[in-house]
Amino acid sequence: LYNRIHQDWKNPTLNMIMGTTEAITGFAPLAVANLAVCYFGKEKEIKTAKLALSSWAMSSFLTLGTRMIVNRSRPEDSLTPRWNSSFPSWHTSSYFSLATVYSAKYPKLIIPLYAFGALVGFSRVYQGRHYPTDVLAGAVLGFACGKLILRMEKVLARYLSL
Repeated sequence: LYNRIHQDWKNPTLNMIMGTTEAITGFAPLAVANLAVCYFGKEKEIKTAKLALSSWAMSSFLTLGTRMIVNRSRPEDSLTPRWNSSFPSWHTSSYFSLATVYSAKYPKLIIPLYAFGALVGFSRVYQGRHYPTDVLAGAVLGFACGKLILRMEKVLARYLSL
C-alpha cells in the first residue's frame, strides 16, 4: 500500500495539494490558529479552543513518548532521530486530536473536519514521511485524546477558566 500511494500515484497536482496540506497542518499554523481563537473568539469558541489545545498537548506528549519507545525509521530516512521517528504520525495525531474536539462542539463540521484529517494522513504517506500504519495509529491516538479531554471537560473547567 505504501509503495502504491508513494510511488504509483505521483502527479504534479497531487504533489501541490499534498505539499500544501503538510504546510498548513504543521505546528506553527495549528498553534497560531488556535491561539488566535483564544484571543479573538467568543466565549464558546474560546472554551472549545482551550479544550482543543489541551487535547493537542496530550496527543503530542503521547506521540512523542510512543516514538521514543518504538523508534521506527521513516520510510525515506533511516537516520531519523528517535524523537522524530515514524510511529505514530504527529501531524495525524495532532490534527485528529483537534478535529475530535471541534467536531463535538460544532457537529455540522464533523464531515469536513474528518475528511481533511483523512487528507492529512494520506499526504503523509504520499510524501513518503510515514507508513500507512503510522497514520492510522496517529489518527486513533488523536481521536482518543480528543474524546478523553471532552470527557474531562468539567474537571478541566476549573483549571482552564472554561
